[in-house]
Amino acid sequence: MTEALPHLFSSFRLAGVTLRNRIALAPLTRQMAEPDGTPTDEMVAYYARRARGGAGLIITEGTYEDERLGCRAYLSQPGCVTAKHVTAWRRVTEAVHAQGAACILQLMHGGRVTDPRCLAPGQQPVSASNTQSPGWVLYTDTNYEAEIRGIKGPWPKVTFGPARALTVAEIHDIADGFAEGAARAMEAGFDGVELHGANGYLLYQFIHTTTNRRTDEYGGSAANRVRFARLACEKVRAAIGPDKIITLRISQDGVDDFTGAWAGGVRTAREVGRALRDAPIDALHWSSFDYLDNRDPDSRTPMPTALREESGLPMIVNGGISQGDQAEAAITDGAADIVAVGRPMFANPDWPQMVRAGKPVELVPFDRKYVVRPPLDYGYAYAPDYAAPDWPPTW
Repeated sequence: MTEALPHLFSSFRLAGVTLRNRIALAPLTRQMAEPDGTPTDEMVAYYARRARGGAGLIITEGTYEDERLGCRAYLSQPGCVTAKHVTAWRRVTEAVHAQGAACILQLMHGGRVTDPRCLAPGQQPVSASNTQSPGWVLYTDTNYEAEIRGIKGPWPKVTFGPARALTVAEIHDIADGFAEGAARAMEAGFDGVELHGANGYLLYQFIHTTTNRRTDEYGGSAANRVRFARLACEKVRAAIGPDKIITLRISQDGVDDFTGAWAGGVRTAREVGRALRDAPIDALHWSSFDYLDNRDPDSRTPMPTALREESGLPMIVNGGISQGDQAEAAITDGAADIVAVGRPMFANPDWPQMVRAGKPVELVPFDRKYVVRPPLDYGYAYAPDYAAPDWPPTW
């Protein structure tokens, strides 16, 4: 094996957890839970297989932690609300730990991009302000999606309804919900949690100026816009203690705005970083299509570099990393402490071992059918035509 990636394959400590390397499986929406949110056998296999492939940290898909105020974002999303959920998630954590990786549960609230089919009759989605997403529920406008889901009959495009602004009391209620979900995650054996403040969901809606028009202490300046995320992190820390991991994922773009950018660009990133400097967070997680593309015409500094410099926090970086040398460069160039790999590791569960051995990774074209209905091969959970290489099961 090559030693050309010494930083990527060095250990790293978050809170009370030592990771065997700096590679994380990025959280990927899979919609494979039971209708009631219970994790499935396929989810156990999926996460365990990527731990076996060599990832040091597994970050789960976005999980709802509360039944109130439109928290659940989409159909077949896993939950961490009931005792049944906790028991099922425990099978995931035990399988991941058996393969030598740490595992954190990503907690999220849908906010204004909650699938209306997940809302109670007459219930209105909530957000930072009275706004309405111009997008639609992902993939509901294609006949192909209906075909691969096995759905018969009409398959209409599903749009989002108008959202109402949360009251300050409701903001505290939702932050309490994050803390309660985090406590249940500890019961399930997770090493920590990630709060989803990226990709268009509720905490993102507070951080982003296009969706936050508030004039109270939760709107206006960058420090005010991240106040909700800080509050949730503080309540989570009180619930799970100092030795469990807390990360906060943030981004410029969302599921209903793939080209979104922060007004102010890198300057805003620095303001956000400073506002989070003393927050009870173990790492920030930058989510993007390409972490080197800051979408700021006035600066070439990558957003995660600016956030890392100003916050003083370790950075997990996601986006545009498919090969080992790219991952190593993200660390050595000062943008990342940990790299989160998504689609390349989805298609190639052995991605860490492949790049450590110096093998180039062939990018498998992404196909929604692998997400909606992946193969029920509990030993490997590969894409249907992907041959399992003869890797050793451990390092």
